[in-house]
Amino acid sequence: MSESAIYLDTSSTVKRYVEESGSSLVDRIYAQAEAGEHRVATSLWNVGEVLGVLNTYRSRKFIDTRAFQESLTSFLAESLKMIRLENMEIIPVTADLLTETYDLILKHHIYQADALQVAACRIANCKIFLSADSRLLKVARKENLNAFNIERQEAEINRLI
Repeated sequence: MSESAIYLDTSSTVKRYVEESGSSLVDRIYAQAEAGEHRVATSLWNVGEVLGVLNTYRSRKFIDTRAFQESLTSFLAESLKMIRLENMEIIPVTADLLTETYDLILKHHIYQADALQVAACRIANCKIFLSADSRLLKVARKENLNAFNIERQEAEINRLI
């Protein structure tokens, strides 16, 4: 297992299972992780958020029921496979992680879910933080994370991976 990790927030992870701007880059990151070139990291919180986003896409008819089922199955199966390969780390939501979010919430006036992304990235010691959320990226950069927009900074990300 590679020691370097790339943190994927929910918006980045969803791109692996639903075709969106940035999906091809996420596909490449997963392929490299499967080959052992790096790890991907996310939080246990994100697992629930991914399920919620996929469900919302289905209820709003952005994807049909068949695509929802395929996306859900692929997400869960691939996550388990990558964990077994030790190329994916799912950061547990612990009291320590939540406690770390409190300072971020107060300092940056953000939601706990966003603060959790920044804190989980630190705990996983990731070299890159990826998101499509510009406000979250701004906070991540203020917290000295190497943060990039998965939809708009493909060239910069490719140079680092």
